[in-house]
Amino acid sequence: MKFTHKIIAATLAASLAGYGLAQSSSLTRATELRADKMGSASVVSELAVGSAVQIVSLEGGWAQVQAGGKLGWVRASSLSLNAGASSASSLSAGREAKGNVALTLGVRSLGGKALEERSNRHALIIGIGRYGDASIPALPGAHIDRESATQMAQAMQVPTSNITYLQDDQATAAGIRNALAALNNRVAEGDRVFIHYSGHGTRYMDKAAGGCVEALLAYEGTTNATIPNKEMATLLSPITNKTDKLFVMYDACHSGGIISSASTVRTRGIFNTNDEGALRPKFAAISEECSRPVNVKTRNLLVEAVAQNALPQDIVHVSSSRNDEVSFDDQEKGGLATEFMRDCMLRDAKDLDKSGSISVDEIRQCAQIKINDRMQGDPLYKAHNISLTGNADFVPAWFSQPVAAAPQAITTVASTSTSAATEVIAALTGEQALKRLFDQRDGKRKVEVTAAKTQLKIGQDTIDFSVKSSKSGYVYVALAGSDNKSLYVLFPNDLDKNNRIEAGQTMLLPRPNWKVRSQGPEGSNQLLVFVSDGPRDLSSLSKSKAGPFIVSLNNTEGRAELGALMSRSAIGANAGCAATAARASNPQCSDAFGAAMLRVDEVK
Repeated sequence: MKFTHKIIAATLAASLAGYGLAQSSSLTRATELRADKMGSASVVSELAVGSAVQIVSLEGGWAQVQAGGKLGWVRASSLSLNAGASSASSLSAGREAKGNVALTLGVRSLGGKALEERSNRHALIIGIGRYGDASIPALPGAHIDRESATQMAQAMQVPTSNITYLQDDQATAAGIRNALAALNNRVAEGDRVFIHYSGHGTRYMDKAAGGCVEALLAYEGTTNATIPNKEMATLLSPITNKTDKLFVMYDACHSGGIISSASTVRTRGIFNTNDEGALRPKFAAISEECSRPVNVKTRNLLVEAVAQNALPQDIVHVSSSRNDEVSFDDQEKGGLATEFMRDCMLRDAKDLDKSGSISVDEIRQCAQIKINDRMQGDPLYKAHNISLTGNADFVPAWFSQPVAAAPQAITTVASTSTSAATEVIAALTGEQALKRLFDQRDGKRKVEVTAAKTQLKIGQDTIDFSVKSSKSGYVYVALAGSDNKSLYVLFPNDLDKNNRIEAGQTMLLPRPNWKVRSQGPEGSNQLLVFVSDGPRDLSSLSKSKAGPFIVSLNNTEGRAELGALMSRSAIGANAGCAATAARASNPQCSDAFGAAMLRVDEVK
């Protein structure tokens, strides 16, 4: 669709400054160069204060650096980060592996935070590496999962003060229940929650459920210390009813497929040259009847949650294995699923559909490849499969980071390279371009959009539609034109900034002072209309204009820029939103939004 207003021609330059480029820095204090981004990782070398390093990437409070010809990780706080804002934004602004694209979404803190922390985000991280019952095998990697899960939470902009930990004897059945109740008390409507559990899973017979059910095994390690999925769904129900998104990850087996050798702890590389450490199955058999594969009913968290009226759109449930598989704990790196989900979320996952964002399913696919590689050729076990249910298109973080380069690969790649340009301009249809943002909506917020006409005659008809919302908020309208080249922020605009709507009110758009006439070409326009609890700050969007409308390109960068800004409130990170009561009384602190899509065809 073209507009009757004079279109100001402009091309968005791809933000590829820093593509493959390491940033020089030095150490403000002596530290260790570690093999991985965690305090428990092996030490590669000792680094003295003042040592010169080349920063490759910044992830979860850690920096990957090259020092003395060696590649490793140091705490970001140990670096002298006096780079200018432009240099800072380019350093760690995008996934920079082949097949991805560098995306600059505003100046990023060199303290390791991808985007500013948001007080409306919370995390509960539970890890049980040792059990009160001595017969339950220990999981020494569980304490490493705590650190990995923390990095994932930070990537999702959860403040440190909003992360609660339960470790080992703190994670009793009562302790877990109490922590969930406390979490519910902290969560306000429109908040986002991440829950990570690392420990043993189990199965037992529940005649009322009609068979074996999966459960998490609390610290006590007895049949009275289990939290089955049905109970977990009940405990999470009040949280689910409030949250914009609830993301739950279980790194545990709920397996019925345990073989007699499953309790074997292997030493490094004896059976499998891919081993990097001893592996332990994350399953404890407390019921003989349910410890082997049987054709019985099973339940998963999503099924139980939906049975209690939760919406699949608002829940993301990741489990480290299927219900009939064993998943593993590496005593040196933690659960395989957690380790690889972390690395893929922070660095390695690819934007497979070129949407301009990395979905949780794209993260899962990346992690699965790593598990398959790790378990390849193992004589005892096959790779376990990470299971994802709920909203597979959920984007945990609207930003990207560079892939860690091997020492010999730390080179500057010109932003004008053919491969880089190809990735930047990959075009999608209008519907595909807007769908990823649409999939981030809160299903509890209903938005209705009705077009006066769904077919417009080119040169004659104007587009007209009505918007109605179940909640009060702010209306935003994005349009993907029929040429599949441009994305427009149609409303609000320079001529009409009054986008407030009250619950149940019908808003007619466009208003008389900015009517939009069909100008072709023939094809389908896609409108994304969403109503956000809080206002969005569009000032940092591309300054390119088509008359009064902001316009961007339908490419990976344009889609990412739009998605990043539209998915967060302008004031959600403000100090005034820190207290639960403040967020509860001020909907503008919320990042949540409802949305609807509408197709309008242009015909001759």
